Amino acid sequence: MRWGINLRGDLAKLSDEDIAARFESLADEREALLPTLSNDGLQKSAYQHGLTLWFGRGPLHARIFYELYALLSFGPSFKMFRKYDLRPLYLLDCELKDISDEIARRVAQKKAIPGM
Repeated sequence: MRWGINLRGDLAKLSDEDIAARFESLADEREALLPTLSNDGLQKSAYQHGLTLWFGRGPLHARIFYELYALLSFGPSFKMFRKYDLRPLYLLDCELKDISDEIARRVAQKKAIPGM
């Protein structure tokens, strides 16, 4: 599971169907984005193997903190350098991890209730 403080109350409010649909749409978006990013300097490969962001999502799990961490790690996002920008991929990965954590929390919660 995750380490850190979960500040994603917005995901807890979604129904099971909504959260599944959101996960599928974000996964499709990630699959469409990945081939468009350049691997010059092996930046994309290093990111995919976990060599660029050692702290993952960080200690505070919320979109604003992901944006700040991406800004500190990757620098500002410029349109002219978009093919080298890993920031959108990082933000999608954080969202996907948050949703999968919420799904795991719901599954564990349902297993803990006898008769479900």
